[in-house]
Amino acid sequence: MPEPLAELFSSRVRAAVLALVLSRPHLRFSLTDLSRRLGLPVSSLQHECYKLTRLGLLRDERVGNARLYRPDPAWPLLEPLTALTVRAMPLEEALRGAVEGVPGIEGAWVSGDLTSPPAPVYVVIVGSLGVEELDGTFDRCRVALLSTASACGIELAYFRPGDWQGRLNRADPFTTALRESPRIELCPFTREGGQCPDVT
Repeated sequence: MPEPLAELFSSRVRAAVLALVLSRPHLRFSLTDLSRRLGLPVSSLQHECYKLTRLGLLRDERVGNARLYRPDPAWPLLEPLTALTVRAMPLEEALRGAVEGVPGIEGAWVSGDLTSPPAPVYVVIVGSLGVEELDGTFDRCRVALLSTASACGIELAYFRPGDWQGRLNRADPFTTALRESPRIELCPFTREGGQCPDVT
């Protein structure tokens, strides 16, 4: 086995780190965050993060007293490794990771029947996001959904909160279908306009 692969796949702790971090590439994690979320000792995580950083898969930066880790987008195998990791996870967990911590989301869900491949599946986002955040969120959801839906059948439905409410008030057929179709809740919609909480 090539050395990088042997290092990548030789530890359950490393696999747990990869599952958490690769499904949330837009977030940064301290060793304390990783320990809390994975229920593993900081010492074990420190060792694994050091190895993943040495391999080039993770990059770290010091912020105050903490060292924060995230995937390095320049690592040549990041995209296929992320796809493999995310598709090996339970679908709902991978999708929730895709929207976790994204500022401006007031509600997010996947609408449509994943068991009927020709029918489109919509990633529905209600909120106030910039283009970059919106594209990144949709791309991450798309990677997770490709294990169950075809690429051409995954679409984005994005609404600003006022537009969403206006369409609901008019009983717009498309909005009604998005709300009433089978769905996977990613971030509960708060009609009071609150922010989507982080998924833990």
